[in-house]
Amino acid sequence: MPSEGRNHMGSQDIAELILWALGGKGNVRACGVCATRLRFLVNNISAVDRESLADVRGVLGISRMGLYGIELVLGPGLVHDVSEDIGKLTGIRSTEDELSDFNNAVPVPGLSIRISTAKSIEKAPADDGDEDDGEDDVDADEEDDGDEEAVDAEDTEDDDDFDEFVRSVSEAEHEVSLLVINGPNINMLGIREPDIYGVETYSRLLELCHEAAEDAGFASCTCLQSNHEGDLVDWIQQALGVYDAIAINPGAYTHTSIALLDALKAVQIPAVEVHISAVDEREPFRKVSYVRDACIATVAGRGIEGYRDAIGLLAAHLGI
Repeated sequence: MPSEGRNHMGSQDIAELILWALGGKGNVRACGVCATRLRFLVNNISAVDRESLADVRGVLGISRMGLYGIELVLGPGLVHDVSEDIGKLTGIRSTEDELSDFNNAVPVPGLSIRISTAKSIEKAPADDGDEDDGEDDVDADEEDDGDEEAVDAEDTEDDDDFDEFVRSVSEAEHEVSLLVINGPNINMLGIREPDIYGVETYSRLLELCHEAAEDAGFASCTCLQSNHEGDLVDWIQQALGVYDAIAINPGAYTHTSIALLDALKAVQIPAVEVHISAVDEREPFRKVSYVRDACIATVAGRGIEGYRDAIGLLAAHLGI
């Protein structure tokens, strides 16, 4: 954990502490700033340390937004500097589209934490260059002890609510989702070389995947197909924090694309490589598979039924 034991904490120090409490910069999917608030979308809500967030100097309040949103109140004199430093530390400069899940979310009742005035002043970093007029200190000194006790009691209740929220989200995440990615020419099934790829159509393949996913216990199944390598890479990257398993038939990109291998290695989502034909028994160049090193298994030569096998392997791997 970054040290908070510095005499004068700057915005970068605060940014580092916030990122640590959010579960590390790798857990941050998107971030933005609005007036006095920092807004984050995280991949894993259970990795967020709410108590550590509340202890960061300058953080005046915390709100939960939807399933994966965290909103921090910092105050107008600090929020933009911290936002800039978070951008530098994470490399994330989120657009409105990337923050749409946050902007469309609603606050979770009982999970907003307000920090008392005295605590806010105590944790506020020194403002270099601006003289303190002393008014806030007077307000803090005059705050009633009974009010602080009430806030402390409320914080305790918030802790319990937050823990319950994390448990509920974790249970919801057990309803795992599947992504099926198909590469070039898979959309031509039934037309393309039926002696090799069979007479079943791509529409039938989609039906089979949804049926197999439901039978295997997946809560949802999304099927995507493209003839463009960049699309496949984008979909793999965008699956992070959204899908729990990937069944992928990269088509001809199997034998050429290091980019797909790198994408699968980057997201670390369990994946199974699928091929309709027995690629290892065909032309020598088809025996090469770059994506195989990033997959837990390969299914080949079973026609479109191989997708059912792949989905079953993924379900078994995830324990559903």
